[in-house]
Amino acid sequence: MNEDDADEMLILMSQMWWVTNNIPEGTLKIWHSALMSLEKDVVVRTINDLVRNNTYWPSIAEFRNHYQSLLRQDKMKVQAIERDYLPREENVKRLRALRVHLKSKG
Repeated sequence: MNEDDADEMLILMSQMWWVTNNIPEGTLKIWHSALMSLEKDVVVRTINDLVRNNTYWPSIAEFRNHYQSLLRQDKMKVQAIERDYLPREENVKRLRALRVHLKSKG
């Protein structure tokens, strides 16, 4: 994530968890540097998930934990195998040949 993306995420977070008083400049800098090493699309999903469950601005630790869990979910997804299968008739033919072969061995 670049600096503009990190700024955009902080603006999004401040809109979601609007507070009546200003967030200290030091806190914003810490958040900014914490967001810089993260992937933007996962950060957006993290913010959206946390908004549903948290009424207050999350801690960096809460944010990182949820971010890491989303990354683990993404890595654990199993993609469907995309390939052409044999026609049914060809499969039946091969199964019959395999049965004959197994019967001759057993």
